[in-house]
Amino acid sequence: MAQRTIGIIVAMPEEIRPLLKGAPTVQKEMMGTFPLYRFTQHSRQFALIQSGIGADRALAAAQLLTERLNPELLISMGFGGGISPELKVGDIVIGARFLVHQGDCMTETSGVRIVPLPDAVIHSKKSSGFNIAQGTIISTTGVQSKEGIARQMPEQITRAVVDMETCAIVRFATLSRTPLMAIRCISDDLNEELGFSMDEFMDSTMQVSVAKVCMTVVRKPWIIPQLYRLYRNTDRAGKNLCTVFTLLRENLA
Repeated sequence: MAQRTIGIIVAMPEEIRPLLKGAPTVQKEMMGTFPLYRFTQHSRQFALIQSGIGADRALAAAQLLTERLNPELLISMGFGGGISPELKVGDIVIGARFLVHQGDCMTETSGVRIVPLPDAVIHSKKSSGFNIAQGTIISTTGVQSKEGIARQMPEQITRAVVDMETCAIVRFATLSRTPLMAIRCISDDLNEELGFSMDEFMDSTMQVSVAKVCMTVVRKPWIIPQLYRLYRNTDRAGKNLCTVFTLLRENLA
């Protein structure tokens, strides 16, 4: 019998590292140009592919992962920016609606088969110290002001989080008829408007480059306090993602 596989698409190493904590023996390899991390828990293989930032890279990673491993479930997972005031750093949003924001337009992406988070994981929030709830994931095609995105959102949308990858994965999952789960943890809330974009820190392989970080800080010294806050907040968000993913893989294995 072929081994069942769950494929997880994650953009950055900072998002993958907490997901691997406590996992069984992890094997790292390359799948095409993408780093891939595999481990087996009971009868399930979990394969985490590091796509890099942006819709094009997320789509390419999802396509390659599906071609090579034929996963029965795709999970888009990582950090995101809070757009709704009720979302705080460390809160978890489970995607129930998906919107693409480009220019002045917002288009809803629908048709994907959404797999709900298991009840056991949702109920864990009672003792976890952070909130887990369904919400809306808005994917942008570039760096956008969160306040500007919030002004363009339909009024009925709550618990909205912004990223750059999820909707590309949603569209692929829709076309390939692959079930999908989308999970984002808030690393910066609505009040934290980033003064830089992550791609300013990345090299051509979409890895954080110390040299590029230093050059960006020299050009924008005012972002130093924000970088410290983001470091602290992503550490918190990573721990919460780890908690959720540990419970999730126990329920899916």
